[in-house]
Amino acid sequence: MKKKYVKALNYQRLFLLTIKEKYFSLILGILVSLMFSSLAYKFLLKNISLDLAFSLPAFTKKTSPTAPISPTVPKTYVVSEGDDLWRIAEKFYGSGFNAYDISIANKFDSASPIEVGQKLIIPDVKRRDPTVGEISASSTSQVTYTEGKYIVQPGDSLSIIAQKVYGDLYSWPRILQANNLLNADQIEVGMILIIPR
Repeated sequence: MKKKYVKALNYQRLFLLTIKEKYFSLILGILVSLMFSSLAYKFLLKNISLDLAFSLPAFTKKTSPTAPISPTVPKTYVVSEGDDLWRIAEKFYGSGFNAYDISIANKFDSASPIEVGQKLIIPDVKRRDPTVGEISASSTSQVTYTEGKYIVQPGDSLSIIAQKVYGDLYSWPRILQANNLLNADQIEVGMILIIPR
C-alpha cells in the first residue's frame, strides 16, 4: 500500500494573497468611513453645544499698563494669650466665620492648635456673615445665632453648626459636650444649643 502525502499549506503566503485580494476593499472602506464621519460631524455634532463643567480662563493681551501693579501683602498677627481663631477673625473681619479663611491661609489641619507668639497670616478675603454686634441673622431674617446660643434649623447637624459658628466641621464635639448630649443625633429643629467659646 502506498502512502499519500499531503502538501503542507504555507499560511504566510495565504495571508499575503488574501490581503492583496482585499486591499482595494480595505482602502475603499477606510475612505467611506472617513467620509461618513466627517458628514456626521458637519450635520449632527457641529450644531450641538456642549456645556462643560468648567470654563477656561480668558487670556487678554494688555496693551499698556497705566500704573504698576503691586501685589497685596497679607497682614500678619502675633497670637496673644487667650486668642483662638474665632476671636482673631472677629478682630480683623468682624465675623468669626472667617476663622476658616485664616486656617486655610496658615495651612492648619483640624488638630493644629495655635500657640502664644505664633505669627499668623491674615488673608485679604471677603467678610463672611457678621458675628460682632447685636445679632447675626441669616438671609431669612430668622435669628439663628446670638451671644453664644444657636437655634437649630432644618437640615442642621452638629458638624454643620460647628462649621457655621467656628468655621471648623470637626469642632462639633465641643457643642455636644457643652449641651450634655449623649449623641449627635439628639438635636431637633428649634432646639437652643449653647455654643462654648
